[in-house]
Amino acid sequence: MNSAPTPIHFLFEDENHNRIYIKREDLLPFSFGGNKVRIGLELLEDMRSQGCDHLIAYGNARSNLCRVLSNLCAGQGIPCTILSPADDDGTVSESFNQRMCLSFGAEIVPCLKTGVKATVEAALAKSRASGRKPYYIYGNSLGDGNLITPVKAYRKVWDELLSQQAQLNLSFDHLFHASGTGMTQSGLICGQLQQGGGTSIHGISIARSTENGTAHILRYIRAFMGDEAIAPAIDFVDDYAMSYGIFSPEMADCASRMMRLYGLPLDLTYTGKAFYGMLEEIRRRGYRAQNVLFVHTGGTPLFFDKVGVSIL
Repeated sequence: MNSAPTPIHFLFEDENHNRIYIKREDLLPFSFGGNKVRIGLELLEDMRSQGCDHLIAYGNARSNLCRVLSNLCAGQGIPCTILSPADDDGTVSESFNQRMCLSFGAEIVPCLKTGVKATVEAALAKSRASGRKPYYIYGNSLGDGNLITPVKAYRKVWDELLSQQAQLNLSFDHLFHASGTGMTQSGLICGQLQQGGGTSIHGISIARSTENGTAHILRYIRAFMGDEAIAPAIDFVDDYAMSYGIFSPEMADCASRMMRLYGLPLDLTYTGKAFYGMLEEIRRRGYRAQNVLFVHTGGTPLFFDKVGVSIL
């Protein structure tokens, strides 16, 4: 399955002559697209290379990665189990993503955030007892052992970005995107470390604190580049994070405006939060006459969760 390239196009110029561009990862031609298509393909390839035949994932009901993985597994006849925690307040949210996971035949196993290790171990043991060889996307029950695989996806995208800048005859001064697990941001940073490029990479957190998010990104970078790798300063902005799935009226207004003006769907769990955060950071940091790229990392089904409720 070919996952590249995705288009870059100009959106608008702001009052300080910053030119805003967007890379449409949401237009990847599989399962509503998004960065998790690229990451999911890397995980599936790694699973096959290890001779595994049962994929086990962990993710909230809104998880784009779980949707993509369950869709990939359904298409290839691979059993898929998703360990799904409730929200921080203990509620279980309805979402189009999880409905699709169920329709693809994925097994959804409720999981307490305080009991992830035990739930993962039980799922692995159940799979082995049934005669299968399970593949847990995060490695072992502590979430270690598979840090390199997801980084590969956006390490490759960095090369794509360098090529597209040459084709467009422009260079981006800044790149912004929604940063959650850190897989995408670490991949981009590793690409820059290996291939160069002067674009500043900014992750807008969708839930984690700067300290927590930066630590996770560093883990990915060091796993991919080696423990001795010297990582650049990591810009992981938590000013707009609030909590996972929680958003402000200003973020909802921004998402509605972008849809009305440009036909651009931004969900309020990931990309809407990040796009709003990018615009605020551009103003706060006093950028002038800069070329700014927003990487739209997908989440289109989540956009429809809020249509008529918070968006439009």
